[in-house]
Formats: sequence, structure tokens, C-alpha cells
Amino acid sequence: MSVTNKDQENGQLSGKDTRKNIEQQLFTLLTGWKDQLGEKKFKNRIKKAAKLLSKGLPAKKKEAPATKKAAPKVKKAKVAKKAAATTKETNA
Repeated sequence: MSVTNKDQENGQLSGKDTRKNIEQQLFTLLTGWKDQLGEKKFKNRIKKAAKLLSKGLPAKKKEAPATKKAAPKVKKAKVAKKAAATTKETNA
């Protein structure tokens, strides 16, 4: 099982690595059933169980990229129009 350095630092594994880890643990715990079911059925059922168990685990969250807030638009244009309108009225 290969784990990247970044995953080791966070203490989290990818979904596939987690599933393989669960498969290995179940395989070692339930080896007594291997003889009863047969090799192929046993492996298939272990895979299914690991998949179902890993779905219940919290997902690894990706960090959202930082977004820049838009600069507030200046409303000087309306103020300038009003000022121009008032100067026209006073001049007329």
C-alpha cells in the first residue's frame, strides 16, 4: 500500500487505499470462513464488505481555492450627474 507524504501528514488516506486496508484487515480476521465459502466467493464478499464499510467513513475534503472579493463599485457617476443637473438648474 503506497501512501504519499501529504496523506501521511494529514493522517488521511485516499478512498482506494482505505478500502484496501479494510480488505486486508477483514481477510486476516475472517480466514476461518475461507474454507467454508471457497477462495473466490470469500474474496468477492470481502471486497463488497470493505466497499460498504468505507462508504460510511467521512470523505477526504478538498480545500476550496481562495476567491478574491470583487472591489466595490464606486457610485460617483450618479453623484456627478446629479451635481451636473443641479448646476444646470441654477445657471438657467
